This record gives sequence, structure tokens and C-alpha cells, in this order.
Amino acid sequence: MTRQTSVKIDNELYNSSKEVFDAPGLSLGDAVSLFSGIVSMEKKIPFESALLFEDVKKRVENIESNINTETYKTADDLFKELGI
Repeated sequence: MTRQTSVKIDNELYNSSKEVFDAPGLSLGDAVSLFSGIVSMEKKIPFESALLFEDVKKRVENIESNINTETYKTADDLFKELGI
């Protein structure tokens, strides 16, 4: 059994990715099904955004090293610092 769905995608992104999918004879629907199958099997997104990963990694390192971090005793103290 299959389920029909609708996907909104930027035209430029669609056209450039379509070229990649066309090479092995995949449609966009085939690619979405393939992606969904991998997600289902691995129980995670099957790729990492290198830029996002590096940014998060650096933030975690900063927190663990207490670099560029500020702590507050209460939420009110934080809100006061933020001016809210």
C-alpha cells in the first residue's frame, strides 16, 4: 500500500536535484520514498549538515570549557540582562 502526499519545493532546488534523480531513472517521488525508507531503517536523518554539525560542536565545546558563556541564578536575572 502506498500513500499519496504533496511536497512543496523551491523551483531551483527541484530543477537541480531532478538532474541528479534523472541519471539513475528516479522520479522525485522515488527519491522521497528512498529517503523515507532509509530514515525508517536507521531511525535518524541519514546525513549531517557539516556546517550545522560544526557550529553545534563548537557551541558544546564552548559550554563545556565555559568559554563565552554566562550563567544566571534565576530566570528573572537572565530576562533583566536581556532587557525583557
